[in-house]
Amino acid sequence: MGYGLDEKGMKMSKSKGNAIDPLPLIEKIGADTFRFWSASEINHGYDFRCSEQKIESTKKFLSKLWNVSRFLSSFPVIDSGIPTPTDKWILSELDKLIAECKKGYKEYNFFIPAVAIREFTWNLFAAHYIEMVKVRAYGIGFSDEEKNGAIYTLHKTLSIILKLLAPITPFITDYLWQTLYSKQSIHSEHQVEQEAHEDVTSITKEITEFNSKVWNEKKRMNLSLKDTIQITIPDGLTQFKKDLQSMHNIKD
Repeated sequence: MGYGLDEKGMKMSKSKGNAIDPLPLIEKIGADTFRFWSASEINHGYDFRCSEQKIESTKKFLSKLWNVSRFLSSFPVIDSGIPTPTDKWILSELDKLIAECKKGYKEYNFFIPAVAIREFTWNLFAAHYIEMVKVRAYGIGFSDEEKNGAIYTLHKTLSIILKLLAPITPFITDYLWQTLYSKQSIHSEHQVEQEAHEDVTSITKEITEFNSKVWNEKKRMNLSLKDTIQITIPDGLTQFKKDLQSMHNIKD
């Protein structure tokens, strides 16, 4: 069993006066923020650091989720789409996320899904996939089929993120779900299942490293992210070339 530690690493207790009363804090930051902090910081059998500042920092992830949802609200929800290689990649990563979350929930270890959802949503979906397909979703320089593939995948991915996160943050997920997808509560939805997409997650590292390389190179050259740059797309990423070119404004 792990213990709650204060900022100095001391075990928290009422007698020491270093314990945090959660009720005023929940009133201040909201129940979902506190619940997500509890799930993402407290792992079975491990000590955890606890401070008001650390708990409040959890708001950043929920704000990111809110902003992603607001961005996607500008696109219609469509029933189907033909995925491009970029879409197939994120759907493959989504299948991995579903499996990891189901494992954690089955073991009643909410730390596993909380950390996995945060990592996927922030560092893959928002940081890389959305940036890669943003231009395509607007239909600039792409066919309607390619555009719809992006829009379908964006909404499919977000809707599953919300379902997976709902047991941990029931209020914000239900609000976003009913705003974007259904008048019915997210908590009445069926359990999420994997869809057996082809596993192409082995390419993830190369995609993220290439994107980081371009961003760093533009920063080094004092270029904005929208500025044109001349850089070679690796052979291993040829299938993603069109999305990468539009994302980074790469000149042939």
